[in-house]
Amino acid sequence: MPTEDAEAGHTCLSMATIIPACNAGTTLGPCLDALRAAGMDARSIIVVDDGSEDATAQIARDAGVNVIPTEGPLGAAAARNVGAAATEADLLLFVDADVAVHPDAIDRMRAAFSPKEIVAVFGSYDDAPPDVSVVSRYRNLLHHHVHQTAMAEAQTFWTGLGAVRRQAFEDVGGFDPAFDFLEDVELGLRLHDKGGLLRLDSAIQGKHLKRWTFASMMRTDLWGRAIPWLQLMRSGRMSPTLLNGGWSHRVSAASVAAGLFAPLFGMACTPALLLLPVALAAFVVANFGFLRCLARVGGIGFAIRALPFHAAHYLAGLTGVVIDRVHNPVAMRRARKRA
Repeated sequence: MPTEDAEAGHTCLSMATIIPACNAGTTLGPCLDALRAAGMDARSIIVVDDGSEDATAQIARDAGVNVIPTEGPLGAAAARNVGAAATEADLLLFVDADVAVHPDAIDRMRAAFSPKEIVAVFGSYDDAPPDVSVVSRYRNLLHHHVHQTAMAEAQTFWTGLGAVRRQAFEDVGGFDPAFDFLEDVELGLRLHDKGGLLRLDSAIQGKHLKRWTFASMMRTDLWGRAIPWLQLMRSGRMSPTLLNGGWSHRVSAASVAAGLFAPLFGMACTPALLLLPVALAAFVVANFGFLRCLARVGGIGFAIRALPFHAAHYLAGLTGVVIDRVHNPVAMRRARKRA
């Protein structure tokens, strides 16, 4: 329960950190070290070991934090619910096992809940990922840029580094285990629908320790982002303009599509090849802000090298649209036959 701090004259909310971890042995140690350095007591940190086959549980025990094993893997949504049920803290801070929070992140997170009407707050990756390969640096900076430029008043949630009031969390039933991906976005939508105020505070940051490969990026962008995102939009629960649905993203997707089909059309009609420079120019203009971010962090050369990966990111989104459009009519016909 909240306790009154007589000297500060404000209400202090207790906080517990919940970390779902499945085979996170390479990143969990730095994640826990960063939380302790930011002021979290080990007794307030809960690691839900979701069926790990590596040293994840032992690393957590050696750090002196609470470890809850599951008969898993259950999935991130269910694992977070298990962790939330194990604490009575007023604020539930969710941190991914591959995120090292900044030293001021905990203090900033607590301060963000000063307005009583705020039910959830989440932050952002920083712009200095430890893996400096082009694909890892690009993918982490993409997420950083999206959160740094999004509106502070949010309708979604993010569990990479985000907290929610326990009462609000329980009122909406916690995370929905039916969602293998975007379970945090879906939770945020329910919190917002219930009238809660959610805030994105881009000053609350953590370092993403994940090492990306091109294959893992495409797999995540297609199956973990594009398709479930489209499903949420098709359900009518989410505006198509949220985060990744603005005009610049639509122009970018159209530019990638034009760039792909221009050579095919050019075989039949040579002037169609003029679409290539037009598409490239439109892609650069639509992403100028992000390219400027890349150049600021890694130089112009890095920004140029990252362009193909950014195009591939939108290609994954376009592929998701095709799969969604083909799969859903087929699924509906099968459902009607079963009925």
